[in-house]
Amino acid sequence: MSGVNSCVKYLVFFFNLLIFIGGWAMVGIGIWATQNAKSFQQMITSDPAVINAVYFIIGAGGFLVVVGFFGCCGAIKENKCMLGIFFALVLVIFLVQVAGGILVFLNLPEAEEMIKNSMKQYGGSSAEDQAVTQAWDTVQSELKCCGFEGAQDWVTYGKTLKVPCNPLAYGCKYMFQKYFKVIGGVAIGILFVELFSMIFSCLIFRQAGKEDRGY
Repeated sequence: MSGVNSCVKYLVFFFNLLIFIGGWAMVGIGIWATQNAKSFQQMITSDPAVINAVYFIIGAGGFLVVVGFFGCCGAIKENKCMLGIFFALVLVIFLVQVAGGILVFLNLPEAEEMIKNSMKQYGGSSAEDQAVTQAWDTVQSELKCCGFEGAQDWVTYGKTLKVPCNPLAYGCKYMFQKYFKVIGGVAIGILFVELFSMIFSCLIFRQAGKEDRGY
């Protein structure tokens, strides 16, 4: 029986180590978004919640680093107090991440519509129009894409005289989705790791209680 308990303990340690690493991954993704995705932000400045979400990812990642470290210590020492606090923290994080994922999915059509509408401002004279123009030029140049759905978008929004990209390139929506799939895959992986960590931490918590009572 002790061998099984030892196996569960080290599984919890392993899953918490993954949470620790996953937290650093979220921090890295968030920092990348703030430093290298400013052009994308300029397309959706009318919705500050989207930009704030990046900073939320950084904060959540940092918190996961702390929780992962805390969970590793609780698993190795089999401390009921630490395991209980760890379970509560991970449960809160798990529920927040699920709720956040649902909100992002529900607001995705609205964000896509804002990106499309920003194409109307391309080539304008105002400071905001110039920022959007620079944003589209940077995105299309770096991602090797054209328009949102495709080059025909520029025709739809009256930019027939100067299509600012290669008409044969993929639409930027396709390129955005490739990056978001990577981010989504990391997030889903972290959710599963958190779920298994909570399950195994409960097993250790219960076994620690039995040992305290001399079972």
